[in-house]
Amino acid sequence: MAAFAFGLLALGVKMKELQVDGVAAYQRENAQQSSRSVRESGSRGLILDRCGRVLAGNRSCVSVMCRVDAFRRRGVESTVAAVTAAVARVARQIGLPCGPSARAVRRHVLQSPLLPLEVWRDIDEKVVAQLSERAEEFPGFDLNCGEARVYPFGSLAAHTLGYVGLARETDSSADFAEREPRGREGLERYYDSFLRGVAGERQVVVDSRGFAVKSRVVREPRSGPSLRLTLDMEIQRAVERELVGERGACAVIDPRDGSVLALASAPGYDPNSFIPTLSASLYTRLVQDPAKPLLNRAVAGQYAPGSTFKPVTALAALRLGVPASTVYDCAGVYECGGMRIRCARRWGHGSLSLAEALRDSCNVYFCQLAADIGTNALFAAARDLGLGSRTGLDFPDKSGIVPGAEWKLRTYGEPWYTGDLLQMSIGQGMLLVTPLQMALVAGAVGTGRLVRPHLNADSAPESRQIPFAADHLDAVRAGMRAVVEKKGTGWRGAEDVGAWMLGKTGTAEVGAGERRRKNTWFIAYAETCAFNASGEIVRAAPTARTRVVAIAMVVENGLSGGGTTAPKVAAILRRIFGRASRG
Repeated sequence: MAAFAFGLLALGVKMKELQVDGVAAYQRENAQQSSRSVRESGSRGLILDRCGRVLAGNRSCVSVMCRVDAFRRRGVESTVAAVTAAVARVARQIGLPCGPSARAVRRHVLQSPLLPLEVWRDIDEKVVAQLSERAEEFPGFDLNCGEARVYPFGSLAAHTLGYVGLARETDSSADFAEREPRGREGLERYYDSFLRGVAGERQVVVDSRGFAVKSRVVREPRSGPSLRLTLDMEIQRAVERELVGERGACAVIDPRDGSVLALASAPGYDPNSFIPTLSASLYTRLVQDPAKPLLNRAVAGQYAPGSTFKPVTALAALRLGVPASTVYDCAGVYECGGMRIRCARRWGHGSLSLAEALRDSCNVYFCQLAADIGTNALFAAARDLGLGSRTGLDFPDKSGIVPGAEWKLRTYGEPWYTGDLLQMSIGQGMLLVTPLQMALVAGAVGTGRLVRPHLNADSAPESRQIPFAADHLDAVRAGMRAVVEKKGTGWRGAEDVGAWMLGKTGTAEVGAGERRRKNTWFIAYAETCAFNASGEIVRAAPTARTRVVAIAMVVENGLSGGGTTAPKVAAILRRIFGRASRG
């Protein structure tokens, strides 16, 4: 009896521990084992241009979802077989393509059994109607109305906007998460965390096999904020119209505050074809295309600037004390050792001043100028104008190359020669720039300040005074003004443009032998003009309505900067400023 009483006492104590003292702990453990947290993504924020036009938005996207718990069987493989057979039956009767493979179904059953399996995404209205009418024939299948990214302007500004793709994996602390769109390239990638918004959460109770029993909403998802850009789609459209059928790029900025008004690269692509996912076949075709449509030439294309670099050489010489009135004689060729650098005018320009050399783009003049000032002065001037470093754009860009003795020794293991300096002075050799950098150079010469470019309209403007005297800038402006007048090499860049302009042409020879070709340039600074009594364009006093732009365009495999590229820039500027008339 004593042993029996002791046993009852021990049993009572244990029952108290289990049913009274430990009830809270066991309830908490049971809840943890039977509930799952599901993360639901919010709508992605819009991307707008400076006028509020939608450049990247969202549209309705209907998907066919399969509730795998409706087909669960005793074993995993039996469940997978049941789901696969049900999907095949729907595809056959509705006329849809094959659904996910048995391997994909098995992975879903093992990893996410409480979530519905997306079988077909972004189906058309006809399929939606058929499935709705025959819903009773297909138990376990539902229609889910979600969102997909859409780019209303198609390929316009595609390199700048970028595109999105479904997340490959989640960084969420939740047990399960929907595959949400993530930025892959361009601004979609750079501002991805800003555009994504706030995710919602749903608590799901599951059974012993992991299938959902019931659920409740813990937090509703919220849409991401909109991103307003400085881009002007009317200017962007005008720029891309001029690049149709070409390989090249163009950048248009407001040199007063750094707003990027247009950024174009050709050829391009339509980001809508990447939604919801970029197919392997399309990606392979784009990557293997020799025209490189995925390359953003405006900020990542690195080119020899040709004669558009000559204003930099001029500023370097003026700062070192060389007078603007300095005259050199051009006989059509400059010789240095075994190197012969020819001028565009093979018989020579004769005696030229600095302004005349800029107007006629005389290679011989600038080679003699560079030989007098040396490498250090030229290198410093290029750096002071932002070349050789990234621009600070809120977007991944390239820095280009401003070569020097240390750089060449480090890169090629060779010393710096006078020939390298001469080539650099006329924008050839190892010197590389991007179109955006040259637009900034044009703007800096026009305003005297170098700005940090930005695409986000809410970014605060940043700029700095360039370290060149006012009279030195005026001397270079006089030469660049002469470039766009009737006797200048770039007169076609200002043809019938209702703006006061500075400009510079450039033709850079690249490659050798049969692969030798020319990349043609034109850079310009333009502002709202006035007309004198004779009807001639003169510089107007600045007002609140004064419009100012700096532009740089490069066209690969062109004939010349003045013949190929300058007329294209003129067409863009006419769209911005109108035609050269009093009206």
